[in-house]
Amino acid sequence: MKKHPLSKPDHQLLSQYGLNAAKLKNASRLSFEKGEYLSREGESLRYLYFVVSGKAKVLLSLSDGKQLLLAYFISRGIIGDIELMTDVKTNHSTLQAVSKLTCIAIPLAEYRQTLKSNNIFINHVAKELAEKLITRAINGAITTLQPLEARLCAYILQSASEEVFQDILTEVAAMLGASYRHLLRCLDKLCREAVLSKEGRGYRIINPQILSEKAGDLYAI
Repeated sequence: MKKHPLSKPDHQLLSQYGLNAAKLKNASRLSFEKGEYLSREGESLRYLYFVVSGKAKVLLSLSDGKQLLLAYFISRGIIGDIELMTDVKTNHSTLQAVSKLTCIAIPLAEYRQTLKSNNIFINHVAKELAEKLITRAINGAITTLQPLEARLCAYILQSASEEVFQDILTEVAAMLGASYRHLLRCLDKLCREAVLSKEGRGYRIINPQILSEKAGDLYAI
């Protein structure tokens, strides 16, 4: 993670939420590399994030220690709004960068009450929470009905970097709720169909159009 002062575009983004960056003197711009964690489930919630660029995935821990991929990726909007509005002081899920990710970070210990007393900002939060609820409901229903191949194709589309998918396959299988062998069979099938090709420790996307068609509307933003 790297920390930078806020830029003029950052001030403009915050103003869209009714926030004055000049009054948030300890806010900063944070950048994360692919694979870095913004926060982990159960840890103290330090920041409210506003996504500037990049993508992150949201993971939820299960009782057996495995992590399940929640049915959406984040590429815009606010992160930490649920915890802010429920006054929860710890993260309810784990957030990991899928690509290089840049966010505006506002320290919650210092600015929680300032944020919650801003009616314009709270209206924006309410709107985004409603949109997230709808998106999660739709994605959850689709995920339940779709086979592993569709879920895998959607995940590859969202997490590939420069057309190459290199995630740890045992972790991907667990997150998608499948066995490792079933995942390998799906990847092998996609290679035979010339949708993917094996490349080193990963897979290169050969036919993104077919991959997208197989994924359908899964994990919509």
